[in-house]
Amino acid sequence: MKSFRVSPFIAVLLVTFACSDAAPPAPDDAAARTASNEPRPLPADQTPPPRSVTQNNVPEELEIPRESFNDGARAFNEVKNALLKSYYAEGMSEDDVYRAATAGMLAQLEPRMRKYNKLLSPTEIAEVKNDLKGEVVGVGIQISFDEKSGYTDVLGTIAGSPSEKAGLVAGDKIVTVDGKLYKGMKLRDVVADIRGKVGTSVTLSVLRGDKLLPFTLTRDRLVFDAPSASFVGAPDDKLGYVRIPSFTEKTPAAVRAGLEELAAKGARALVIDLRHSPGGSFDRALETAELLLPEGAPIVTLQKKGKPEETHVSKGKPILGDVPAAVLVDEMTASGAELLASALREQRHAKLVGARTYGKWSVQALDDLPNGWAYKYTLGLFKIPAGKSYEGTGVSPDVELAMDEGALGRANHGKPEERLTIDVQLRTARELLLRAP
Repeated sequence: MKSFRVSPFIAVLLVTFACSDAAPPAPDDAAARTASNEPRPLPADQTPPPRSVTQNNVPEELEIPRESFNDGARAFNEVKNALLKSYYAEGMSEDDVYRAATAGMLAQLEPRMRKYNKLLSPTEIAEVKNDLKGEVVGVGIQISFDEKSGYTDVLGTIAGSPSEKAGLVAGDKIVTVDGKLYKGMKLRDVVADIRGKVGTSVTLSVLRGDKLLPFTLTRDRLVFDAPSASFVGAPDDKLGYVRIPSFTEKTPAAVRAGLEELAAKGARALVIDLRHSPGGSFDRALETAELLLPEGAPIVTLQKKGKPEETHVSKGKPILGDVPAAVLVDEMTASGAELLASALREQRHAKLVGARTYGKWSVQALDDLPNGWAYKYTLGLFKIPAGKSYEGTGVSPDVELAMDEGALGRANHGKPEERLTIDVQLRTARELLLRAP
């Protein structure tokens, strides 16, 4: 049985979120696709009645009594046999019962981890593993929600992607996806419906000027946003900027290359952009931290069942030395990205600028089953070496500063010389660093 660790929250989507991808706030480490985990909003006349919830914030009808369940194996077999013999629905097989029981077992173990503990089909597990490799199935458009118009704007297309070949361009506004109206809907819902299986098609209607144009696109496997490095501000600032959309197998090498390029050109300060970064591979997040922290610096403490706490310390050497640093975070910064942001604040005295992070401080294991399915479950919790965990609460920034999603998308995909004008959080980080001694 093959197992590896994920820090579930990947919503890096190509379609991608404007500043990344993958999402939230609705984490899904590398194993979860945020967007697809969100319930679809219903029209007003189809809104379900309110449901009572328990103290664990779980709908009452899903909460299982926590009284002792003695002789569970015998009870399970009795229920299974009764269902197979007498349940009214036709076509129920023993495999159906086992699948439902396994999924239910994972979902009901601990209410607060319900969204992370999951049974995954062969198709889903293939998508998860591709996410961890830095690949995704989509149509290759970068999108952002325009709060003024209520539409989802196309910011750009990926070279060679289905969207570029079909003729979608920056400035197009997505009106419908497969006939479903999306004006005023959440970005993650648009993303979830545009993504799908390789070879399947999706039809978008987009508003271009005063014309409504249809585009039918065939989904394909794409390499999503990789880390990028550049300089921002005036040439004399020597302010390096590294954006990390997620933590995949390719992330540490890409970040290393970017930092080395900045070092070679004389960077004197550094901004790490973790906004909309949903996490990904826990181990790759640790490797990335070692590129920024001195040898021996504690990065994170991991707590597992029945084992002593394990503190991971840096074995690397910071490529840019101890230059002043700032980190950009928002409500979609989760898991491994929160780990890195906190480690930089604790060990490098980096200032965090933006919004409170998502608050996913747990690590999931992903284990294969003999039948081709897999299951994901919570392996442990992590916390800063000083002992505090931000599970469920998130990390508060040193400088809290709101920024709408549309502006962030325009900053990430617009002209480099306009970035500081549009991006107030980056501009604030620059001002902090230029004042640093």
